[in-house]
Amino acid sequence: MALHGEGGDAVRPALLVIDAQEEYFAPVGQWVVTGGEEAMARIGELLAAFRAAGAPIFHIWHEALDPNSGVFRKGSEGVRLHKGAEPREGEELIRKHFPGAFTGTPLEAYLRRAGADAVVVTGFQTQHCCDATTRQARERGLDVLFTADATATRDLLLRGEVVPAAAIQRATLAAMTGFAEVVTAAEVGRALRG
Repeated sequence: MALHGEGGDAVRPALLVIDAQEEYFAPVGQWVVTGGEEAMARIGELLAAFRAAGAPIFHIWHEALDPNSGVFRKGSEGVRLHKGAEPREGEELIRKHFPGAFTGTPLEAYLRRAGADAVVVTGFQTQHCCDATTRQARERGLDVLFTADATATRDLLLRGEVVPAAAIQRATLAAMTGFAEVVTAAEVGRALRG
């Protein structure tokens, strides 16, 4: 795999680390994801690879607008970034209030300023904020690499029936093939190293 756009031209990717926050991890989180620590390990590998390559990195974190929200409430432990997801000097930290990371944020301007024409999507939850951000990126003409193993989700309920996280993850990855190239963190890391 090489980092090339749809036309075959080389792209300058930026890493998006979406909502790597305590709300998705025990013991703090209200929405604990399945395989979250494994996804964080892959995110850590990608952070190291992007840092080594001098490629742009954007950390996006969610904060609820409703002060009474049960999740991602301003000032709560759940909004804190998870260990290993903290930005370093020169890496942008962007607060969002909606699922898509482009909605009401300076993300697009920051990507353009960095010369990025592609994004590598990582984070939580696969079918929610990662999906929404992928679709928004494509609408803005960016190429998208969606990492299958650096994203995760949780079991959800549908009319009282549990839909397992694995089924949601798989269905979302299949849906993302219409908007992105679905890849692994290792593939992205190898491509970055050339």
